Amino acid sequence: MNFAQAKSMPNLAIRFPAKEGGKPTTFALPYTAGLVDKAPHTENGRKLLDFMLSEGAQREVSAVGGGFPARKDVKATDANATDADAIELAKLIEGVEIFEPDWADIDENLSSCVDAWKSATGS
Repeated sequence: MNFAQAKSMPNLAIRFPAKEGGKPTTFALPYTAGLVDKAPHTENGRKLLDFMLSEGAQREVSAVGGGFPARKDVKATDANATDADAIELAKLIEGVEIFEPDWADIDENLSSCVDAWKSATGS
């Protein structure tokens, strides 16, 4: 999202922290969508999700949302990509290590994770 915001906010910079001698690092925040059990208009919700995950919609993720596609077969640097934002976004993240949290472990140990965060940040 910050990538998309940077176009209208020229003083916004995107930086990836690194320990001394280490690689710049970040982690991906998962955005999720799903169908709610017994909700009205389930078929329309399914159509919306199918559209959002379609190849065409996924190719627009960088320009519209400033992020990477959810689909593994659609790359920001795909040869068919005509979106300059996708290529620029891929260059921005080049050489950056992407840490993938173990979300199941965090869910299971959320209280201790929150306590560790409060201790580390003094909050």
